[in-house]
Amino acid sequence: MAATWLFNNVVGKASCVIGIGVLWGLVFLLPTVHSKESTASESPPTLPSAISGTILIVGNGPERYLLEILAAEFESRHPSVSVDIFWHPNAKPIRTIELNEADIGITGEEVPSLRSTPIARDGVAVLTNFSNPVKEMTIQQVGDVFSGKIRYWSQVYEEAPQTKIVLINRTTNENIRQGFEKTLHIPDGIPRSAIRAGTEDEAIKLVSGNLEAITFVSMTPALRAKEDGVAINLLFINRVEPEVQTVLDNRYPLQRPVVLIMNSQPSPQVLAFEQFALSREGQNLMRKGKFYPLLGSQ
Repeated sequence: MAATWLFNNVVGKASCVIGIGVLWGLVFLLPTVHSKESTASESPPTLPSAISGTILIVGNGPERYLLEILAAEFESRHPSVSVDIFWHPNAKPIRTIELNEADIGITGEEVPSLRSTPIARDGVAVLTNFSNPVKEMTIQQVGDVFSGKIRYWSQVYEEAPQTKIVLINRTTNENIRQGFEKTLHIPDGIPRSAIRAGTEDEAIKLVSGNLEAITFVSMTPALRAKEDGVAINLLFINRVEPEVQTVLDNRYPLQRPVVLIMNSQPSPQVLAFEQFALSREGQNLMRKGKFYPLLGSQ
């Protein structure tokens, strides 16, 4: 009997203690659960914390190296996302995005029918042969030359020879040509009679071998070619020297944007890539990719 009474007494006290503990646990647990629900309902994140999937980027211009740098850094931050790049001289980024055959296209201008986001700037150098006496032009003269209104070098500079200007154009779908024609207000485009260069190197080579030739290329390869001793001039435009600093501080007038285009409802991973390119970390990579950040202070 004594043993039975002792056993019942101990069990009763233990049950009481357990019951009190459960009640206290519920008291502390309920506010916590309520707090989590409130936080979640107040401000849901724009993007999921962990994104996954693939991104296909298509382009054809001089931006490939920049996109490879951005893609590699983005993948290191988001290991579950794979960024594939299709780059070809004949690629048509705008049409490819319109057909939903890629996620992001790279262009030199904004496209009204698509989501267009400028992420960087490119200086456009105007090149002539090293022996050409013309060393500078106004932006109006450049526009008149490439539109075909000015056809002889003597019309640009009175001491230049009375020889016909040989235009070296870029292929129709190249990003740099789109931005160049838009900046110079050439609505009908550069004349079809112009010689077409498929790459930056080809354009530079054609000018270095022809006294009457003129062309346009991205600033970085132009500066690099000049440093390597290639026989070219980088023309001053509106009396501003074409160099890195004048592009960064926006004094150099011939610039074009590097634009991401995508459809109106991009996937979370595509939005994340866009946001990364515009972030301080992404903008700091623009110079590494041979382009210039949106703000000179970056």
